[in-house]
Formats: sequence, structure tokens, C-alpha cells
Amino acid sequence: MTFEAIRSELQPQRVHHYRLHHRGEVLNYKSFLYALAGEPSFRKFFTELLKSADFAGFRWETPPISTSLIDREFEFVLLRSDQFADRETEPEPFAKHFRSDDGSGVVVFSNLGNDATLIAPTPLTCEEAYGHLAAFVRLALPEQVDAMWQQVGETMLRLVSKQPRWLSTAGGGVAWLHVRVDSSPKYFGHTPYREVR
Repeated sequence: MTFEAIRSELQPQRVHHYRLHHRGEVLNYKSFLYALAGEPSFRKFFTELLKSADFAGFRWETPPISTSLIDREFEFVLLRSDQFADRETEPEPFAKHFRSDDGSGVVVFSNLGNDATLIAPTPLTCEEAYGHLAAFVRLALPEQVDAMWQQVGETMLRLVSKQPRWLSTAGGGVAWLHVRVDSSPKYFGHTPYREVR
């Protein structure tokens, strides 16, 4: 399958915006999620795209999704987050969840407030690989990166409902990569994605 990305700078050296294309057509949100869940070639493309980002550390944010929005064009932003690049990882807050790993190297669990589902890699290689998304796609084992993206797609497809959900990585609180499927955009930095439109 042939995929390509169109990148634009919303704020030079701060916010990069992406749209993904497949055979000349813009991917919609549903196609993006099904590709994550079921197409290894797409997951590899997506990982390589993120690896090539100019930022040493970044947050990944997407627009809200619901059953009524799932056919909209998929887009995302990378928000430069230099503070992630030099901080120490912090596995302890998620350690009890790591024990539920089924061998894939990825776990899914609810946050403390029970208003978000978190998808996190378990420690399989050097801890530096797990502090944030940029480090993970660049340093973690390729099969673990692939498993995480597959789990993100499967989890989002399962959770899409009439109520909007926000898909992102934040990382300001716990210094261990976790993808968030949130019922609100409470940690979002990209203002246009905070609103359901």
C-alpha cells in the first residue's frame, strides 16, 4: 500500500500539522484507525513518519472523534516539547499495570480518574526508550512499537461512540509514554482540537 504525508508548519519549529494520503486520497479517521489496527505496512509508515520529525521531543494530538465524526479527514499535530528530551523516565506509576502484559509489550488500563483509557508500553529495552513518543519510535524495539500502534487502533475502534473522545500523548505528569483516549481534551495544547467541530 502506498501512503504519504503532507506536512505544514502551523508555528515554525513549534507545531507541525499532518494529513495522510493513500493512493492520492486523504485518509479519514476511520481508515486511519483500521490501518493502525490491521495493516503492518501502514504502522511502519506511520512510525517512520514520526521518527523523522524535527523535534527531539513532541506531543501527538488528534482532533476529537465520535461516530458522527469518524468519516472526517484525519489529521494530527506534533507539538514540540523539548522538556521531554532530557528528563528521566518514571515507570513506577504504571508498574502494577505492567504485570498484566500478555506478552505484546503493551498494556491498556484506565487512568486514576476513570475518565480516560491509557495505552502504554512495558519496559522491554533501555528505559530511555519510554519517556515520550519521540524516544519510543526512535529507540524501542520495532515489534513493540508496532504492537503499540496496533493496540491504539483496536482500542479506539472499540471506544468510538456518540460521545467525543480525544486521542493523544501528553506526558507532562508521568514520565512514561502513554497514549490517552480521553473523554475531554484536558491536556491538549493545540487549541483547535479542543473543540468538537
